[in-house]
Amino acid sequence: MDAFYAAVEVRDNPELAGKPLIIGALPQERGVVATCSYEARTFGVRSAMSIKEAYRLCPHGIYMHPNMNKYIEASESIHKIWLAYTDLVEFISLDEGFLDVRGAPPQFGEAKRIGYAIKERTKAETGLICSVGIGYSMMSAKLASEEKKPDGFFEIPNANALKALIVDRNVRIIYGVGPKTADELKRVGISTVRDILNNKQKVVDLLGNQGRHIIDLAEGNDERRLTPYYESESKSISRE
Repeated sequence: MDAFYAAVEVRDNPELAGKPLIIGALPQERGVVATCSYEARTFGVRSAMSIKEAYRLCPHGIYMHPNMNKYIEASESIHKIWLAYTDLVEFISLDEGFLDVRGAPPQFGEAKRIGYAIKERTKAETGLICSVGIGYSMMSAKLASEEKKPDGFFEIPNANALKALIVDRNVRIIYGVGPKTADELKRVGISTVRDILNNKQKVVDLLGNQGRHIIDLAEGNDERRLTPYYESESKSISRE
């Protein structure tokens, strides 16, 4: 989903549309940004930023506390749409998940058709927009979903397409490479995915098995399989 909490608030109060909306805490409180509208992001506001820093960047923004009951209700509606196409779904959070549609009933069509159907149903049934990414692996699907936000649709069909897309991007684009690992790589002169591919032994010497895994992902090889959601897990999803 795109700017999920903020999008739910705009849906329920159209007067907020087009305005920089920051969900998390009020400016005079201690706290962080849970999410913000795309209008707020143009000022540099982003998730996990302190509210004080967000207010410095965007003092004219609209600041709100999150309404988790409302977001959980919207999330449940969205999840029902996804589960209509396959029961092989791994929910990552209230508003994001992986769907394995390779075994979906034939009447639903190929993955691209299912993706567009989910976008249309989500807008029609919940009043919210989402971005869909289609990939041959979990990493490629995740990257594809981020590529054209908001209201995006993008496909990465194979490893060559993935490498062409990310080869000159920062190493943080690779799943599992966080700030600490990125800093370690930068200290030995590796900043981009191309640097990883051109310095494989250096990456392995520095990071060991983790380095080998990062190289595999940089080459487009991702053998991970999603962990399907089952109804018995619904309570833990709600708590998250």
